[in-house]
Amino acid sequence: MKLVIFSGTSEGHSLCRFVSDCGGCADVYVATGYGAAVMEPMHGITVHEGRLDADAMAAALDADTLVVDATHPYAALVSENLRAACAQTGAQYERLLRPALDGGDVVTVPDTAAAVEWLNAHPGRALLTTGSKELAAFALVEGYQERLAARVLPSASVLEQCAALGFAGAQIVAMQGPFSHEMNIALLRQTRADILVTKNTGAAGGFAEKLSAAREVGATVLVIDRPCREEGRTLMQMQDFLAARFGWTQPAPAQEQQAPRFPLFVSLAGKKCVVFGAGNIAARRVGVLRRFGAAVTVVAPESPAGIAVDYVRGYEKSDLSGAFLAAAATNDREVNHRIAADCAALHIPCSVADCAAESTFFFPAVCEGGGLTAGVVSDGTAHGKTAAAAKRIRAVLEGMT
Repeated sequence: MKLVIFSGTSEGHSLCRFVSDCGGCADVYVATGYGAAVMEPMHGITVHEGRLDADAMAAALDADTLVVDATHPYAALVSENLRAACAQTGAQYERLLRPALDGGDVVTVPDTAAAVEWLNAHPGRALLTTGSKELAAFALVEGYQERLAARVLPSASVLEQCAALGFAGAQIVAMQGPFSHEMNIALLRQTRADILVTKNTGAAGGFAEKLSAAREVGATVLVIDRPCREEGRTLMQMQDFLAARFGWTQPAPAQEQQAPRFPLFVSLAGKKCVVFGAGNIAARRVGVLRRFGAAVTVVAPESPAGIAVDYVRGYEKSDLSGAFLAAAATNDREVNHRIAADCAALHIPCSVADCAAESTFFFPAVCEGGGLTAGVVSDGTAHGKTAAAAKRIRAVLEGMT
């Protein structure tokens, strides 16, 4: 069976790397030259550039093709054409989803036209972070040349489009992401915007960083909702599905070790340790780290009772700046995976609550008493034994003087 991937997102790019690492082959279709440029050469991956309509898509498919639709969640017409092409040719259609995030206290509208209507009814300066395709519609906002600033890709064609629509140079922020929490704050302040217009592009699309920045500066968030609610697979689910379908052996995580973990006891006094998450596991991690003198920073999208959260927002790579170690204990597998990967790239030890293979250190069950400290870990699978052993060791240490 032939594998065809229609990409256009970071998840699609990551899936291509996975296919290549597994020794697989795929034809990958991207719409723009930029999309082709960011696809580094990968063994087994053939990239095709250019926008295709439903007929052109059907010409590239047959009944022995598995199609992965990894296009943007707001590219509804592309997905519709792909499904039609698959129905016409008998190809199997699979959707790679970018999960949406809960925006919380935001204003949500169904489409761009509704966003324009809302802006016409609410005065204020707005920063548009919805891309260049909708700029013509936003030119219908009353006083748009004084009220709106647009963040767009720094390509000649996009800048020409902005100029043709009457957007002056002072209204254009031509930059390539990703954009951190701090960068979004700086742009909101620079443009003097009290409204941030965006889409729910999910974690990989920087939606959480936009939300947190807007909240910090007190800007209203206007969200254009996704065109439809789709079913499909997340990146990791799609990787597992393709590996099983094509009989691939998945590459082992770079951090995986066969040897037992060495029980290294180090000083945490004053050192920055970052805990991601606000559930029971995260709370235990925070308590232990602080007991040993660490300067703990907690990052989580919510702030439940029982744990003080320093930054109530999604994960950002900049959270790891200056960190001595990190603990990924969110309830989102994809987020924990991103934290582990970023820590590995930055050489920061990381404990991942839901994946032993991605952990560069195991958070121990700590036992103290009689001036002694012991830590108990397993190979990542025997959690019951760890708890039982720690209980017995604590009883011994507490009986010592």
